Amino acid sequence: MKLNKLSVNGIFHMIQRNWMSFRKLIKISIFPNLFDPILYLVAMGFGIGHFVGNISGMPYLTFVSLGLVAATGMNAANAESTTNAYIQIRLDKTYYEMNTGPINLEEIIVGQALWAGIRGTIFGTLFLLVTLMMGILHSWLALFIPIVLLITGTLFGFLGLTFTLLAPTRDYLNYFSMLIIQPMYMFSNTFFPLHAVTPWLKNIGWFSPLTHAVLLIRQLATGTLRFQSFEDLLWLILVMIVLSVIPQKIVRNRLNY
Repeated sequence: MKLNKLSVNGIFHMIQRNWMSFRKLIKISIFPNLFDPILYLVAMGFGIGHFVGNISGMPYLTFVSLGLVAATGMNAANAESTTNAYIQIRLDKTYYEMNTGPINLEEIIVGQALWAGIRGTIFGTLFLLVTLMMGILHSWLALFIPIVLLITGTLFGFLGLTFTLLAPTRDYLNYFSMLIIQPMYMFSNTFFPLHAVTPWLKNIGWFSPLTHAVLLIRQLATGTLRFQSFEDLLWLILVMIVLSVIPQKIVRNRLNY
């Protein structure tokens, strides 16, 4: 089956390959991926939360916890599409080895991005279970949160792969993390509402995909979906589709296999 030069089987084999590698390391991967959001949860939710009242109609602990669900998914997907992908591309030559078989580079890219989305969904959902144990989830609509995590993770998978393909050395990945991912982590409605900040920062924050993912997850968890929620979902899907084209276009020029 072909979709714009893409084989579903080829994409599936790339995901399968990454899953087989991941399941061997899943136990030692859980702590590093959950330590950072749990640390922020303790410091911001339980710490600052004692001095802050309700934010956007919910306790500050709930506000921060649900924002961290989306941020955890983003970070997990970013790690897969940058550091892990760079090792596969430049050091282990995994892409080269797979490309010698019946799978092209575009299929490898799409499969890698989808796997980043799955990885983001896994760790985002694990943190979601933490919020469940805290009694923060108040609606059955929370069952749809993994779908939002998958779309968000895949989006950041394509974004991370674009930068990874362009990065001349592994050290350049730090710039992507510091200048793109970390600001999104902090200024995407995660720890404070964007409507309360200066207009220029609010406008910049609106363009962050994480902002829309956070809004969707909060509304699903609290059962407060509204028409704007579908606009947020469409924005995420649109950005994901646009970003998916870029690494597919540049992969053959950057990898001379």
